[in-house]
Amino acid sequence: MENENHASTDRPVPTAGRARWGRRSAVAALAATAVMAGAAGAAGARYGFEVRGSSSGGGGGAVLRCDGGMTRLSHVLFEGASVFGDDPIPTVENLAEIAEDGFKLELVATGTHTGTHLDAPGHFRIGGRTVDQLEAEELVWPAYVIDVRARMAATEADAFQLTVDDIRQVERRQGRIPNGALVIIQTGFDDLFGSTAYDAPAPGFAGDTVQWLFDQRHIGGVGSDTYGPDATSDETFSATDTALANDGIAMPGINHLDSLNRTGDIVIAGVVPLKDGSGYQIDPLACHGRKR
Repeated sequence: MENENHASTDRPVPTAGRARWGRRSAVAALAATAVMAGAAGAAGARYGFEVRGSSSGGGGGAVLRCDGGMTRLSHVLFEGASVFGDDPIPTVENLAEIAEDGFKLELVATGTHTGTHLDAPGHFRIGGRTVDQLEAEELVWPAYVIDVRARMAATEADAFQLTVDDIRQVERRQGRIPNGALVIIQTGFDDLFGSTAYDAPAPGFAGDTVQWLFDQRHIGGVGSDTYGPDATSDETFSATDTALANDGIAMPGINHLDSLNRTGDIVIAGVVPLKDGSGYQIDPLACHGRKR
């Protein structure tokens, strides 16, 4: 989510200590998922996905196992994609075609915060890290999904902000948010991407709630299926700002959230390391610990 007026330094950019919480915890969670998947037996593997690295060098080979399969969580990027505010509209120009040139080549022009993308701390914070400064381990998270669609259906005030009490209530149902998690608010807006309905009022996290999540749950970032983790009613974008001020990330515009389990899945999202880039498009991959 863009905010050209958000170059403040009222909150210091923290050291990488918080990020290390996320890196250690996410990698540990991925290892735990692999162990649990291994214990699931052949029935789970029949529906799942597994890839093994070679161990011919004498060491143990890496294993990625997703008993529930995998899902791509990005929207398709196209010229009719939803864009926030005055962000540039994506354009795609074909520069070469196979029939005439023997190959196909496109020229793509887009803002770096359009569609499914990752916001680095430098998106809002002077001195904050940029996408080319993020480490690989920071791009892997245990997923924790908070589905607010029933609440939205029960109220006309859709632009509500999730409080700490709301999070505690969810944890009583779903379990504690793991260290290093990507905490995602699910509104159902992923089905509206590319239409004017995607611009409708939407809920999000309160800024104080995001701070609590970093302080008490040591999360790695926040995500949403809307333009950002901020409620439309939050004109200061405090959820995004707080996440980035804590050296975390924000992941707006996530697609296919119904494929995710509320807990137990892993999200992996490589990002193009644009030099000094405040963000960039991503295609997050969900590794499902079990079939939904």
